[in-house]
Amino acid sequence: MDGKKRTRYSALIATLALAVMAGCTNAGEKAQPASQSAATSGTSASPAQPDGQAEKEPVTLKLTSDNALFMSTLAPGAQSDPVMEEIRKKTGVTLELDTQTDDKKFNLMLAGGDLPDIIVLQNSPKYLKQIIEGNQVIPLDDLIAEHGQSILKESPSKIEISKKFFSNGTGKLYAIPGIASQKGPQFKYGNHTYNIRWDYYKELGFPAVNNLDDFLNLLAEMQKKHPKNEQGQPVYGMAPLFDWGLVPYEMFDRLFNRINKNNLFVYLEPGTFKPAGGILDPNVAYWEGTKFYRKANEMGLLDPDSFTQKYENFTEKVKSGRVLLSPWKWAGVDEANAALAKEDPLKGWEPLPVPSGQTVYLGEFGTNGFSNRLIMISKNSKHPDRAMELIDFLQSFEGSRLIQNGIQGKDWDVVDGKPQWKQETLDAQKSDPNFAQTTGIGLYWNLAGFVDNYPDPEYGLPINYTNTPDVWKNQMTELDKDYSGHYGVSYPGELVEKRVQAGEIKTIYYDMDNELGTDASMPDDIKRIETKVTDYLVRMAPKLIYASSDKEYDSIQATMMDELKKMDAQRAVDYWMTNMTKASETYAQLKK
Repeated sequence: MDGKKRTRYSALIATLALAVMAGCTNAGEKAQPASQSAATSGTSASPAQPDGQAEKEPVTLKLTSDNALFMSTLAPGAQSDPVMEEIRKKTGVTLELDTQTDDKKFNLMLAGGDLPDIIVLQNSPKYLKQIIEGNQVIPLDDLIAEHGQSILKESPSKIEISKKFFSNGTGKLYAIPGIASQKGPQFKYGNHTYNIRWDYYKELGFPAVNNLDDFLNLLAEMQKKHPKNEQGQPVYGMAPLFDWGLVPYEMFDRLFNRINKNNLFVYLEPGTFKPAGGILDPNVAYWEGTKFYRKANEMGLLDPDSFTQKYENFTEKVKSGRVLLSPWKWAGVDEANAALAKEDPLKGWEPLPVPSGQTVYLGEFGTNGFSNRLIMISKNSKHPDRAMELIDFLQSFEGSRLIQNGIQGKDWDVVDGKPQWKQETLDAQKSDPNFAQTTGIGLYWNLAGFVDNYPDPEYGLPINYTNTPDVWKNQMTELDKDYSGHYGVSYPGELVEKRVQAGEIKTIYYDMDNELGTDASMPDDIKRIETKVTDYLVRMAPKLIYASSDKEYDSIQATMMDELKKMDAQRAVDYWMTNMTKASETYAQLKK
């Protein structure tokens, strides 16, 4: 963002801050639930407990979401890691977590009116209208005035945006959008890409990979050299997480300069985020992806358990050497590298450079938070004030520092005016396969107000204090050094940056502010069509992937296209084309 734009946007935030603070001096329409605990009334507006002050009366609150929010290795219930314990000390709240990986349990709770204290809503177009109109959540206007001073001070634009876009037209504050972030350099660019065993690639002499066919041939050569792991179990080239619906196909847009949205119903142009095509296009992600996986299966590369495995099964395969590709470094790769380094420091996983002409997808970013991380308080909460205080802490810069970096004085400290992780923390991150679970650092990323490269105003650095090239260069493993040395760069991510500068590849990303112009709630008829079409695509994927020939694949695809038209898929595509066009226009105005 250039200086002129930054100045105008800063002025807007300042204006919003004054408006929010003025509006909060008056009582709103929300009445406190009669069941609010008398013991918690009159508590301080600030959730943090200064040194020497008695802790608040302890309460237990429960949190859920409509989809996977935490690592599946987390057991449901209260957590005992140091970060969560520090959150408890600061707020007096013991937080019990739901760790389900889909929306089945959420739908049951919603239907029965049994939502717990705090909800992190991810699929807002599907659920927001239903939750608000069904009085399943409470307005936060009065609560935030008394118990949300950090949010009022640090995130005034989030509040105004939430009232405008996430209130179902009521103008009230129902949700706080979390995980505000900004685009920035990355250590490895290791997500949404080809993470492979670097030692196996080196063993083969670094063969050139210029397209998807070359990549399959590379995996086949690796599999030929390493048909079984050390335990004698078969090794496969890939084990896509088909349990995650249409997620395994997303990379086939993202690698080819397209941003997929809305269950692949449409894809967007990078930069403008204007819609450019949809699911009935024969060459978009779902169709290209199923063709790729069909060829992989034909070559003996596809794990036969791919359609039945769960996330924890996949990550275990990565860690035990039973699979040769992981699209995300957080899906077993980091843990595998820590374990393999103890055996041989030059064994492990690194991202294969994408072929020239392909794109590196950086991820999603949003300076005003994410519409798919809306934090809300249930009408069932007996302690809405304490829930608000907890949310205020988690969404603050103080809470975000804790979530991203651990405990000051123990895990990190300020040296010469700059925050930095302690050496023992950095060493543990490199060597402990269970670092996140052991320390809690990064484990609750989805609950933070600010993440990754969002600037910490106190120090002028990214809120994740390890997100700097100086740290990366000093903390590389022997494997990272081997990778970087081969490509002549000072850290792995620098390879991507140099190739972008040379015009070999591009990077693309999605700005979550583009979501602000979309319909807050999907019409019921479009919901039904989308659900029916999505279920059909998921159900038919095995037939496409296990097709015995290209001819059989083409025949199944043609039949499916006819069926999709009968399901009114075009109507849903038209809806999203119109909706995302409107969103891109709102986005363009917002960024002026």
